[in-house]
Amino acid sequence: MSEQDPREAIRARAREDVRDIFARVPEVPSRACPHCGEHARTREEHCPACGRSYFAKPARFSTRTRRILQAAGALAVAIVLVLVVVVLVDQARNNDVSARERRAAAAAAERARLAREQRAHHALAGTPTDGRDAPAAVRLRRRRALVERLEASITADARGRVARHELKARTIRSTHCHALGNGARGDELDLRKPLGRYACEAAVETASNAGVTSTLGVPFVGTIDFARGRLTWCKDNPASASDIHQALAFVRLARECTAAHGPAFGSGYLIEPRG
Repeated sequence: MSEQDPREAIRARAREDVRDIFARVPEVPSRACPHCGEHARTREEHCPACGRSYFAKPARFSTRTRRILQAAGALAVAIVLVLVVVVLVDQARNNDVSARERRAAAAAAERARLAREQRAHHALAGTPTDGRDAPAAVRLRRRRALVERLEASITADARGRVARHELKARTIRSTHCHALGNGARGDELDLRKPLGRYACEAAVETASNAGVTSTLGVPFVGTIDFARGRLTWCKDNPASASDIHQALAFVRLARECTAAHGPAFGSGYLIEPRG
């Protein structure tokens, strides 16, 4: 038997080792599908039972559970939306009620303020009565004196209101009264009239332009009972028909402020009943 070449023997052993390595078939491990739970020995990516990938993360909940949860979530969202709408509607209604209550309270307070501001004031002048047996000149003088007394009384009243901060004015200079009817002469000049009705302004400021003097004043109205020397005056808050509808509150002057006997008309009264 001939001696074997050592190198050939080494090569032969290497070939045998390679054949042994490739001839070995590793054991395929058993794998559990994370989706269906089926166990199988396979090297494939997908489960032979359900066909889903072994590497895909399984859903946390089943399809039925997910549908139930989705329906419950939708219902919860709907309930929350309904509650939000109910709360908003209730809040809006409460705000509306509160706003109406605030307006009503403000209107009531304004009516009370106007009633206090417009209440009638009275005084008895020391001037002798307007006796019809007295000469006309004497009667006219006495009547003019009563008008001056009315003006002085209104001036004193207005200054007191300024001192009490009931009128927004720095000072009251004087008061001027004229006939209540525009363009009419003073009632004191008509000896046939037992009553004098006057519109008066308690002057706050005066301004002159081109020889014409205008007066910025606080409006009052007043009446004079010439026979008894009785004076009545009221702070006036004149208002047009549109002002009455737009104003927060409106209080009609008392009848005694102008000695009116007619029905209500506009923001005041007719002086005498309709004929």
